[in-house]
Amino acid sequence: MRSQRTTAGMGRRSLLTACLAVVLAAASGCGASATPSASPSGSPTVKPAVGDASAQPAAGCPGIAYDPEASPGPEFQSDVFVNGESEVITADFLGALADLYAGGTLDAACEWFTADGLRSAIATDARLREVQQGELRIRGELVLRVAFEGTYDLRTRPPVLPIDAVFDLLAGATVLDPPTGTSTTTTTDQRIALHVDFVFDGHRWRAERVAPISADYARWGLAPTAPPLGLPCSGFTRDPAAAGFDEDSGSGARMWCDADGRGRVVHQPDQLVLFTRYPCQAGHAAVLTLGRPLGMPLDRLVRYEYVHDPLGEFLAQGWVSSPYVDDAAQPDDAAYSGWTNGNIEIWVSPSEQEKAIYIKRGGTFERWPRAAEQWGVIDCN
Repeated sequence: MRSQRTTAGMGRRSLLTACLAVVLAAASGCGASATPSASPSGSPTVKPAVGDASAQPAAGCPGIAYDPEASPGPEFQSDVFVNGESEVITADFLGALADLYAGGTLDAACEWFTADGLRSAIATDARLREVQQGELRIRGELVLRVAFEGTYDLRTRPPVLPIDAVFDLLAGATVLDPPTGTSTTTTTDQRIALHVDFVFDGHRWRAERVAPISADYARWGLAPTAPPLGLPCSGFTRDPAAAGFDEDSGSGARMWCDADGRGRVVHQPDQLVLFTRYPCQAGHAAVLTLGRPLGMPLDRLVRYEYVHDPLGEFLAQGWVSSPYVDDAAQPDDAAYSGWTNGNIEIWVSPSEQEKAIYIKRGGTFERWPRAAEQWGVIDCN
């Protein structure tokens, strides 16, 4: 189990040990809980938090005492971080949280939690509370999607860094039910959001308080949900097989339908966006943005943007990590999604979906590479 920043790859390996209920015995008394079960998507079913952190006994981690002899780095001479340090701090904290989900040791937890921080985390995070009670284990990968900074000043002593973190438990996590010995595997990413106040003691940052995400950012913690079915396709037209790429289609200019044009309308811009003549109507590229899995609404924190880049302009800027191929050999696992706008068809390869998508135009397949960064390609601004 590990946690990582998607923006900078700051990963860490976690410890996979058992019996958090034993090593966190000092933090017990959180209330009884029903045995967890797995939802149809494979995500753990947990109860909402009951009570608040003040009702929980203090855990065995030390509190915060700023070391007056400490010599913090030059970044502490200004008011805020300027090099993404808050994302690194948050991502490493998620590594500790991932350890706890899996049943990690108290020593590992105390590297990133104070006594009050761990107590408030157990009270706030229903998953962690069920783990603490010995009724759940989650072995998977936590990935930071965004870390919103609150108001802080690094020149204060001790510095306090308030963060509203949105992160995902990636699909493929193993959810264990220790009372029965059964396990399930999650099939979709599970979005989680927490507010964390980090305090610096002169040597390291630790979580002093964990709470629900701030109201200002609560909407960012909502994962996309399946949209209603589109209307039946009506008036759909298909280009001749020899037609070129429609560079004037733009977003919403042509109808997109599933079932090879015989099904329902694909929602634009909720499920699909196609920008052509990108950027700013002056370029030669096109950007196709899709939900994942196909049919889900677009996720503004995890963007799947694929680029038609015949001149290699995006590759030269580093906006994509592999070249566009105008006459590609489709992978063995590529399959037609049924989605088409009458000019191009979307073909999906499960083995390559993280890196590229295949577009069929006439009898030719094109490989459109995915944007190199999770926030997509750079816009004209």
